[in-house]
Amino acid sequence: MILYSECSVAYRHFSGVSIPSFATGVMNGVWEHPLVFDPLVTPAPPSTKAHFLQLINAVLSSYAEYDAGGLAQKSAFVNDYNLLIVLLDQYAVYVNEVAKGAANVILVSGFTPIHNVPATKSVVPGQPTLVTITNGAVSGTLEVECDIVGHYSHYGCIACEGHALPDGLQIINESTLVIPASLPFRMFHNYNTQRKKVFTGLTKGVEYYFYFYVYNTAGVGPLSVVVSKSCS
Repeated sequence: MILYSECSVAYRHFSGVSIPSFATGVMNGVWEHPLVFDPLVTPAPPSTKAHFLQLINAVLSSYAEYDAGGLAQKSAFVNDYNLLIVLLDQYAVYVNEVAKGAANVILVSGFTPIHNVPATKSVVPGQPTLVTITNGAVSGTLEVECDIVGHYSHYGCIACEGHALPDGLQIINESTLVIPASLPFRMFHNYNTQRKKVFTGLTKGVEYYFYFYVYNTAGVGPLSVVVSKSCS
């Protein structure tokens, strides 16, 4: 039986103490094994080693300040922590693409392999059918989430400020949008792979239009039906 493995994303629940050590292991696992993870071929790592190290050091610094100073320093730590999680998510997608289900390659990367199930051919995901929107705890924030679509899938979300999406928008892959020329409004794109998205810096009193899509190794699925909400 051929077994298929993917990177565990349990690191999303790691503490501020644990996440820098884990991230350092992934950084070294990828960047110190160029024969396995060649930065000169496609797919390439989603960042430079220097940028990876910068985000790790930012979490180490802001967590130390948060631990010493309390709630006044929490927001800076949370922001740095989330940036590192987003980068780890991108590296997990990259490692999965290189590993093609091989647990030994995932182990070299520093991630933990999971989902030892018979390999099946990937198919393009379907359309998300349930999208919910709630106001965030902070003014100018909306939290959006869609239903689960298939296995081994990742999630992107597009938010349009004050207008629905125009004709002509294309999604080339999980992170590349082709936007019509002279777009007359702001558009936000969140592709951190998770189903729950948090959009910040929005304008109070303005209606925002949200579209989810799902992607995996086979391609990008269709956009969800639009759901909108006014930001408060």
